[in-house]
Amino acid sequence: MEKLKNSCTGKGCINKSCPEFKKKIESRINRIEGQIRGIGRMLENKVSCDEILNQISSVKSALNGIAKLILESHIRNCVVNDIKAGEESSTISELVYTLNKMIDKSNKKIKEEFPEIIRKIEIQVGKIKALVEAEHCNDVLNEISNVKGELDGLSKKILESHIKNCVVKGIKEGEENKVITDLLYTLNKMIK
Repeated sequence: MEKLKNSCTGKGCINKSCPEFKKKIESRINRIEGQIRGIGRMLENKVSCDEILNQISSVKSALNGIAKLILESHIRNCVVNDIKAGEESSTISELVYTLNKMIDKSNKKIKEEFPEIIRKIEIQVGKIKALVEAEHCNDVLNEISNVKGELDGLSKKILESHIKNCVVKGIKEGEENKVITDLLYTLNKMIK
């Protein structure tokens, strides 16, 4: 997909029209930079792996927090405005592309239909059961990763369908607050 357009102009988006929001985001990024430097010092000082992993987890959580703030602002402002202005197709494509990148880092395209994906996951879960029974820890962990990847793919496919159908319909019918609140609640659960 081509480079995403930079059309954020709504209140709360990261541009010159809302310096308070931008300052809030920049402050969080500054804290993250400090955490990253702290991780570097922890590595130099040979601090325990658990402590380093906990700090890395904190950084990931902080990054997710920033992403959620920006995503909410973007959806509430730019996406709604673009859909109302008749730019539905490109806006949906851009939003789905961004959400896919946030939810599944592999960014692989899922070609199977829902029943095929579910069946594949069921087979993998059965494999996990057998591996647990055989006490093959690494194989269990690898298979769990595979299942999580498939679940991410399934989530992406469901999310795209939901945006194309329910979200657009709700916005066009003037129910944007409810539709967006519901979407953000779901995204908040998915992006952790």
